[in-house]
Amino acid sequence: MKLYDDALVSLIRNKTYTTRIDGEEIIMKPVPDDDREHVMDPRVVETTKIKMNVKALDKKAKFSLYGQRVRPDKVSYDITSTNVTESEDLVEINGTHYIDVYTFTPVDFAPGRAVLLYLHGGGYMTGDVAEFRMAMRFVAEQSGCKVIFPEYRLAPENPFPAGVDDCHAMVEWIYEHADELQVDKNKIVVSGDSAGGGLTNSCLVLDKELHHIAYAYEFYSGFMMDFPQYDGVDTMDIFEAIDKHKIYAKNRVDRIRYAGVMDYYLHGKIDAHDPVVCITSCPDLSWLPDMTVVCGEYDWLRLSNDAFVKRVRAEGVNIRNLRYLGCDHGFMEKVGVLPQAEEVLLDLADVLKNL
Repeated sequence: MKLYDDALVSLIRNKTYTTRIDGEEIIMKPVPDDDREHVMDPRVVETTKIKMNVKALDKKAKFSLYGQRVRPDKVSYDITSTNVTESEDLVEINGTHYIDVYTFTPVDFAPGRAVLLYLHGGGYMTGDVAEFRMAMRFVAEQSGCKVIFPEYRLAPENPFPAGVDDCHAMVEWIYEHADELQVDKNKIVVSGDSAGGGLTNSCLVLDKELHHIAYAYEFYSGFMMDFPQYDGVDTMDIFEAIDKHKIYAKNRVDRIRYAGVMDYYLHGKIDAHDPVVCITSCPDLSWLPDMTVVCGEYDWLRLSNDAFVKRVRAEGVNIRNLRYLGCDHGFMEKVGVLPQAEEVLLDLADVLKNL
């Protein structure tokens, strides 16, 4: 089921262009049905209106873990057209505990292909397979590759390093069980969105000497912890939007700008600037594998996304920077709702197929 016409996905692909901003190459993915600059996608505008009517953005509102984990507004649909098998297993982690792991296998799977380890987002405190199932099914179908989705331990009940330990152990588990899984251990792709992108970066740092991760594909990751240059600066002095859309753009950007989740995740266990937490604290990043990073135009994390790309390119890393115009944080998981979600998952599938 899709809430949009298939032609919109083709329009995004056909209208894609490359530009340079501050000397850096960015692949631009335009709003398919509005050619104006700095407009929000009409579907994003409508969902933003609904969310703003339900609960106004309030930086002083009391945090609710239940409210974060129970999100009936997060809707996605199955857009696959062939059978994708889903299996569930308990995997032992470092001899101390088990986590639930889901494997998605397409009907045309053939042994020896690349494999995707997907680390879900959710501020290190929320997220599960139910939220991301439709995206995983679609990537498996379109790539012909297995997709492995671990339900790593979540904060605040399990603060750092629980999630990192689980995710990195899954990289090693795939590498060690590649023959059993019938995948190529030299073609492990690690991908994640938001906090899952942060966990992907943690895995990359821990994998520096092992080289078990062949490729990283990250959606709106927080690469940098601080933006002191923007302290006291109004959001809409940083992000451009047409007048009609400024109220919606500000809402979507500020919800990430003022999220404040790191204290619950780190719980004083480690400095927020430690390289395992903040990859840009590494003095050298030239060792990174090939990467793709993705961000929406109206996402606070776009600032760190672009800064990261600029730095690692200067250090010789092969990296693509995709910007989805008119989109906000979290657009990828809206499968069947936003054409951009389908289009970016097709891009991830292409990476898997061509690795």
